[in-house]
Amino acid sequence: MTKKPAKDLKKKYVLDYVQDISELLKIPTSSEFDSLKVPEYPFDQQLLTLSSLYRFSRTKYLEQGGRFRPSLCSTLRALSAQDLFKDEIAYSPSESEIIWFKDFHEDTSDPELEIDSLTLFNGFALYHEQNHRVLWHRLPKPTASQESICRYLNFAEALVVALDLALGDELGEISKTFERMKVIYRPGLHNPWKEESKEEYRKYLMALTVATYYALELVHYDDILDVMNSVLPNQVQINEDSLPRALDLSELFSRVTNPLWQEKYWQDAVNKLQALHKDSKQKPLSLPEDPWDLGPELQTAHFIFDYYGL
Repeated sequence: MTKKPAKDLKKKYVLDYVQDISELLKIPTSSEFDSLKVPEYPFDQQLLTLSSLYRFSRTKYLEQGGRFRPSLCSTLRALSAQDLFKDEIAYSPSESEIIWFKDFHEDTSDPELEIDSLTLFNGFALYHEQNHRVLWHRLPKPTASQESICRYLNFAEALVVALDLALGDELGEISKTFERMKVIYRPGLHNPWKEESKEEYRKYLMALTVATYYALELVHYDDILDVMNSVLPNQVQINEDSLPRALDLSELFSRVTNPLWQEKYWQDAVNKLQALHKDSKQKPLSLPEDPWDLGPELQTAHFIFDYYGL
């Protein structure tokens, strides 16, 4: 097969990007949700209009005093330098720039470079980040040891990832375009379990959460399904169906970025989360050291999915 010339590939890269922008801008939007919109966050109005889950997450974050701070902020800085436990999220206000590019990309000297620049400063999903902050207020407080807080953080991350996947499922086919534009992290797919009852979809979300948690806990991928079937019995087919999607999580994140972040910030996490829950009489959430012993702690996941109406 003859390879396409580099010039043709670059042209396709630009045209595909412009097509994605155009497709999302064609989505009818409602002014009913103007009070929830984050100014200049790309395609926020479209997501608010399409998704009740997206609206619920935004509403709860704002109700707990959450704020958004427009700032020139690269994706790398947004993911590494923000305070994950503070109810303030910085983001790059880039919607007007993206719309300008759609209309005037043919006039730019290097449209590929412009796309790369937009991506560098617009690869940060507010939905994911605000869900972390919402969960800190809803989860029980952690215990204080390094090993325990790291398991706690991995469990919270697994729940947030499951909420990412639920958003993709709710959005359907258009989620792939939102994901390519980096405003959500995970696209949806044709999911027979979502088309079954709410009870069956809950089982699927639980399987995704458990599998993601084990991946973050660095359980060998070949062993995860066996542990899932022990922890979540009587849903073997759901567990099997959920596993490839759960393991689509970036290995660079699970094996490098996440452990390094935890090593650096685990004490900060303990201090801030325990301060947040200083008046709580609730029993701390402590995840077992042995993955095979996971069980009662999953009631916390059910509580979170109940809260989100899933």
